[in-house]
Amino acid sequence: MENQVNPNPNPMEEESSIDFKELALRLWTKRRYIIRVGAVFVVLGFLAAIFQKPIYTSSCTFVPLSSSSKASGGSLSSLAALAGINLGDMSAGESLSPLIYPQLLSSVEFNRELMRVPLHFDDYDEPVTLYDLATDPKYSRFTFDTVLMGIMKYTVGLPGVIMEAIRGEQPDVVVPGGESKKQISAFTNDEYKVYKQLSKVVSLVVDKKDGYLTLSAKSSEALAAAELCQGALDLMQKYIADFKQTQARDNLSYLQARCEETKTDYLTKQMELAQYMDSNRGVPTAISETRRQQLNSEYDLAFALYTEVSKQLLQAELKVKNDTPVLSAVKPVDVPMKKTNSRSKTLLGWILFGIIVSCGSVLGFDWLRDRGFNWPKNWE
Repeated sequence: MENQVNPNPNPMEEESSIDFKELALRLWTKRRYIIRVGAVFVVLGFLAAIFQKPIYTSSCTFVPLSSSSKASGGSLSSLAALAGINLGDMSAGESLSPLIYPQLLSSVEFNRELMRVPLHFDDYDEPVTLYDLATDPKYSRFTFDTVLMGIMKYTVGLPGVIMEAIRGEQPDVVVPGGESKKQISAFTNDEYKVYKQLSKVVSLVVDKKDGYLTLSAKSSEALAAAELCQGALDLMQKYIADFKQTQARDNLSYLQARCEETKTDYLTKQMELAQYMDSNRGVPTAISETRRQQLNSEYDLAFALYTEVSKQLLQAELKVKNDTPVLSAVKPVDVPMKKTNSRSKTLLGWILFGIIVSCGSVLGFDWLRDRGFNWPKNWE
């Protein structure tokens, strides 16, 4: 009896293999159409590579400076605990974690100021801000880049354009006045458009291992890229310093109140000790001596606590007046000499995009014909 082997291949694998072969055969049949469409994108790629603006990237590396002074902190905390006063860690909250710095780049107020930093461009005689460059009609110029952006917007980005037209332009958010206005910020529509572009050209990378940060900015001109990077660094320095100053002022207010309390307690204990010694002068009893020692210990504790809080208050006052930079540049901002974009990469990107569009359109037109649509005409 002969053993008969029935291969019985997997139907799904066979169907998938047949579909793949049919797909490859269909693309080969429409190779002329694919070549024609691809040639259009090759021409567009050549034009984009020739007329593209150079991109320069300026960067700087810095480390945050931390001022942690814990001198007399232990004695102060222990004395305060004995007196029932919780001063906590006076140095807590004065330093901002570097991991929070990237969040600063997405804040409304930071970007609102950054987009208004004046930058120098060769095409303009005077400095121009990114906000004016994007919103003021006198700075809008007809270039090949604008043509390509228009083509991309109304081809690949057409669904987004349709959705924006359906939704309509959203009105600007109006923040009510009063105390809440100090805590709430909102972009206008024009500012938000500039912010979306700004978030693509300004970035901050945190090296968690070595503890340094790298800030970079991109622009079509080298000097403008360096100015934008320096402007972002200056604003970051300002905002972090303001944060530290706010913490220092809050700490100062707290210590001023505690200093008044310890001073009052110290003067009260001093007066109680003096009155007791005056009223019990010449009374050599064990009870009076014990009471005198008790009052004297309370006076010494109150005086020591008042002295320590006064010292801490003086340190807090110095911190409020301190204007030391909070960021130390390891690699300062410099004007880049080489551009970071490549014409060959731009051309390759357009070629790949053309292949995807041409092959995708073949499959899309076949899908429409299979469902009874007579479009495009003469499609076989």
